[in-house]
Amino acid sequence: MSKSGLAGMQLATNDILEVARTLTGAQWTAPSAAQGWSVKDVVAHAGNLLGVVIDAVNGQLMTPDGMGIEELNDLQVARQRDRSPNETMDFLEKQLAQALPLFTALQEEPLASNEAALLDLGSYPLHTIVDMFTFDFTTHLHLDILAPRGPINRTTQPLDEAHLGPSVSWLLGGIPKMQPDLWRRLAGPLALELTGPAARSVVLNPTGSAITLTPAQDHHEQVLATVRSTTADMLAWSTTRVPWRDLVTVDGDQTVAATFLDALNLT
Repeated sequence: MSKSGLAGMQLATNDILEVARTLTGAQWTAPSAAQGWSVKDVVAHAGNLLGVVIDAVNGQLMTPDGMGIEELNDLQVARQRDRSPNETMDFLEKQLAQALPLFTALQEEPLASNEAALLDLGSYPLHTIVDMFTFDFTTHLHLDILAPRGPINRTTQPLDEAHLGPSVSWLLGGIPKMQPDLWRRLAGPLALELTGPAARSVVLNPTGSAITLTPAQDHHEQVLATVRSTTADMLAWSTTRVPWRDLVTVDGDQTVAATFLDALNLT
């Protein structure tokens, strides 16, 4: 189960609120590193996303046919631009209070293994949804709001396992689901070695019309290439916020690795 993700979601939400409470009026309206969004828009998005997933879990998510998660995010943010900073923070706090009891119950069977469809992100076991929030909120805060990519200068501690464990789990779980045709860009077994807090090693392999992930210790065939990165850096390059060539090293077939990494864009 993803009980660490439940704790991570609360930590990541509180991290955003802690920074938000210190912002000046000018800082709230400053452009973030998330294209088209101000700092206030990013904070509003956190509350909106909690609501989207609450509706999805309850089978009440209603969107126009064909609308993806990114389009929905933009639409919801645009609708809330007239809210004040205090209203935006209050909304996030209320959404978190509503989400916690629901998502806590999803950590136990028989609910935990049921799946919910999250628009174009794919379908996921209910217990893993909290991993998504840990990833999303941690990434938006540290890569879109805070310097050096974002406009807000704050002294923060390096990301720890409580933040990175659920975040990396979400990203790895999304590789086979978020981009259905991604397997076409993977010529054969590719090892991914992640170091730092929540370190892990997996092998990605095209299997039929999908990608399978296998723990490295359970894969006994030769890989075509090995991609190495820190877990914290993976949040940046796997979401294309920072070019992967700036943050990863590759051993083995450079073309195989580059073809896959150039196509990868997780959400």
